[in-house]
Amino acid sequence: MNTALRIWLLFVVLLVSNCLQAQDDTTKRDHKLTVTGYVKYLEQVEFTSNATDLLTNELIHNRLNVRYRPNDHLTLRLEIRNRVYYGQLVQTYPGFASLVTGSGESLNLSENWVNKNAVLINSTIDRASAEYIKGKWDITAGRQRINWGINTVWTPNDIFNTFNYFDFDYEERPGSDAARVQYSFNNSSSLEVAASPGKADSLNIGALMYHLNKFDYDFQFFSGIFKRDITAGVGWAGNIKGAGFKGEVTFFSPYGRYHDSTALVASVSADYAFKSGIYVMVSGLFNSLGRDSLVNITQLAAASLSAKNIFPFKYTAFAGVSYPITPILKASLGGMYSLSGNSLIFLPSVTYSIANNWLLDLVGQSFFSEQKSGYGPVGTGFYLRFKWGF
Repeated sequence: MNTALRIWLLFVVLLVSNCLQAQDDTTKRDHKLTVTGYVKYLEQVEFTSNATDLLTNELIHNRLNVRYRPNDHLTLRLEIRNRVYYGQLVQTYPGFASLVTGSGESLNLSENWVNKNAVLINSTIDRASAEYIKGKWDITAGRQRINWGINTVWTPNDIFNTFNYFDFDYEERPGSDAARVQYSFNNSSSLEVAASPGKADSLNIGALMYHLNKFDYDFQFFSGIFKRDITAGVGWAGNIKGAGFKGEVTFFSPYGRYHDSTALVASVSADYAFKSGIYVMVSGLFNSLGRDSLVNITQLAAASLSAKNIFPFKYTAFAGVSYPITPILKASLGGMYSLSGNSLIFLPSVTYSIANNWLLDLVGQSFFSEQKSGYGPVGTGFYLRFKWGF
């Protein structure tokens, strides 16, 4: 029985205990043990230049978040994703099961229970941590989300948990097996150190970060080791005449026996919310390791990205706008453009609040670039999602 299965069984015991506690004390509001989560159904349709050549896939996605607080200082967390994939993509995409299971973490907390007949059933533990807070100290150990990123689309400062913007169905974003210690000097400055051991020495990540607030801006500076590189970076967040202004810059340089390329990754963004409810955001990315070709839609949407090479292109621009048509209906449109291959990506979406804790989303991702036959579509995907939270 592997580690993931052992923790899964422990979760079941905790869940049953919570249910019994809720039955015994229905008036108690602040339970030491709480369970939240959601159930989602995602219908996925993809095609390339010919809309008649469709590939379909379905996903039933359940998340369970367990939190236990025995006292005011200690919090234990266990969060599990249970996913059932079925359809053509499970069969046709090379290494689909390995992609779902795969993890660069030191512990394998993912299990494919079924993988046959175009069906894949997976359970993954992406949070399993203990956090201790007292006074100015905040100490967390275990699988956790270390969010050092500031921007929305590209976050080169996020060396521990780089996320893929196209993976919109994973709102919680990945976690790392790590230890983190934070010390707050005052309300405007703090020091943080984090370390995440890899399966090999060449995969270790560790860094020290200093936060401060100056000139009405939040700044962060960090330096450390990122796998085979020495890394250092800076980030900021503030505003200019009511518009948000954020940025991140990270530098990577190989050390010791490693002979990889040096890299510089930088992103900036500005956003503004109008009184009418319209929200706009623009962002730009420079990736010194960027290429000049666009991978297909499935590869890009499912790619495992790195802070050192956070996007396929060297220069990329993003613009997005959203508007609440009614209190329960919201429409958004985003777009990316790169000179590399004259690449263009459209990202429309509509969100409808059916009822309390019920959401309906329609999301599109459409890719265009220069090809041997001329300029045209590379791939298009549409996603219909129902979500119920509890």
